[in-house]
Amino acid sequence: MKKEKQIIGHGTWLDKVAYELVEREKKLGRSLDLIRTESGLGASGIPHIGSMADAIRAYGVTLALRELGYRSETIAFCDDMDGLRKVPLGFPEELKEYLLMPVSSIPDPFGCHKSYSDHMSGMLRDALDRAGVEYVFKSGRETYRSGVMRDAIHKILLNAKVVGKIIKDVTGQEKYLNMLPYFAVCKNCGRIYTTQSYRYDPEKNIVHYRCTGVEIRGNWINGCGYEGVADISRDDGKLAWKTEFAARWSTLDIRFEAYGKDIADSVKVNDIICREILMFEPPFHVKYELFLDKSGRKISKSAGNVFTPQEWYKYGVPESLLLLFFKRVTGTRTISYEIIPKIMDELDFLEDVYFNKVKIDNVMEREKLRGLYLYAHLLKPPEKPSTHIPYSLIVELSQVAPEDKREEFV
Repeated sequence: MKKEKQIIGHGTWLDKVAYELVEREKKLGRSLDLIRTESGLGASGIPHIGSMADAIRAYGVTLALRELGYRSETIAFCDDMDGLRKVPLGFPEELKEYLLMPVSSIPDPFGCHKSYSDHMSGMLRDALDRAGVEYVFKSGRETYRSGVMRDAIHKILLNAKVVGKIIKDVTGQEKYLNMLPYFAVCKNCGRIYTTQSYRYDPEKNIVHYRCTGVEIRGNWINGCGYEGVADISRDDGKLAWKTEFAARWSTLDIRFEAYGKDIADSVKVNDIICREILMFEPPFHVKYELFLDKSGRKISKSAGNVFTPQEWYKYGVPESLLLLFFKRVTGTRTISYEIIPKIMDELDFLEDVYFNKVKIDNVMEREKLRGLYLYAHLLKPPEKPSTHIPYSLIVELSQVAPEDKREEFV
């Protein structure tokens, strides 16, 4: 006799991930008093749909964990110690003088925030806030400055030779065999990637570095020649990102983080460092594929082919964007204005299923669709259904409406 499948939570992939995460934590014997999920917030360019998706999925798992009866919170970690490698398309050319400086040290080119990173991460936080997402924001710079990651940084630097071999074995990259996986901010020129850290003093917790230069996108950029030291207890520098995830996960006790397939090798490196150097079991992962533009190119902050959440919000409600992220986690997605009507109509269909206006005979399918509707509303659905007009019809009407009376006509 075929065993009937059991519905977990609301029947979505989020519920399955939350259940498997909890079972894993039980086997590891770790505390379940507070389960943290994490997402990184990029701050090097205009945040796009893919940037938001990472944070939304982390929060979705947090919601699913809460539905299973566990306390959970989402950490939004801003990578504001990263250096600016390229001036994004359409940005002021004056930014060239700040290339390779930490984005939190660069003035806001638009003059409305304290720094470049505050402006960029602020756009993503605005999109999350408008969608109703709850998160604990952590600035990378402030985290380094507080010294909370010092012990993890100390262990990684003490084992730099082992770390360098792990990186080479997994990625083929050899440079960390000859330098420490730590980038100091040059105290003379203010740049971060032009420095090479060559010796760690564990008694003083300082790194010795030289500002020698670096190759970026095939071009060599000279350093200023300065030699100095960086205190790992402060924001004098940062770990290379092939080791930073591990330090963050162990320090902040992160139990879940999704990642894109483009950084799979780096995540594998950090997982190994977590286990072998920091003695911390890395978080439960879900791998997702990337968002592409209409031509099939990867959406990139630096390439300038960005479709922002704010653009989506001009034509679709926040719940429709959440539905796009929660529908599935596998497979690539093509993002364009043309898909907004389809997703809006799909949200209306899910509402009809949720309020039993549309009957779905298959129990598992029905619960999954109802679950998607719930998560698209962040588990706070309306009390009654709304009146639906097909969004595609509204689009067609707007195209034939008189320009001066378009709003009245539609």
